[in-house]
Amino acid sequence: MLQRTFTLCYQGPYLWLCVVSISMRCFHSICYIQRILRGGPSHPQPRILCLQGSPDGPQQYVAVMNAIFSAQRSMVPIDSCIVGSQHSAFLQQASHITGGIYLKPQQPEGLFQFLAMVFATDLHTRRFLQLPRPTGVDFRASCFCHKKTIDMGYVCSVCLSIFCEHSKKCSTCESTFNQKPPSGQKRKD
Repeated sequence: MLQRTFTLCYQGPYLWLCVVSISMRCFHSICYIQRILRGGPSHPQPRILCLQGSPDGPQQYVAVMNAIFSAQRSMVPIDSCIVGSQHSAFLQQASHITGGIYLKPQQPEGLFQFLAMVFATDLHTRRFLQLPRPTGVDFRASCFCHKKTIDMGYVCSVCLSIFCEHSKKCSTCESTFNQKPPSGQKRKD
């Protein structure tokens, strides 16, 4: 599946190697799993493993969250192995919500052991393993206007878009807001 995370992009006479978004790969995996589950009498225990080496892209927040909720509804755990220098808030949430495992190996030399002993085990066997405990999950959302992670913000009541600043009109669904923001409270940044 690692080979499928990259795709060839043609741009004029040049051939580029482009990274495909994690949300698109999760949706592709969920569709494949649903086709297998509906296809016959076999009883597989599907799960999705995400290997990530780059930081999260805040512009992908909505698509990633939709993929997470689709996996949760399909009862498919999303396992996450972070091989980059930064933790991934998106994959922490994905693993937590779907009942998967989130790991960031301390030493890259031990990556094969993590893949073979933790992620390759079936769901039944995992109950008997002493897996590393998650340190905490970052449940903060990304605002739709600046694509930055925020602690507190404004939510459109129509499309549930999240904004870090109050505005008169939702930039996502074009709904108008009649209410003024609360004046007595100071917002934390």
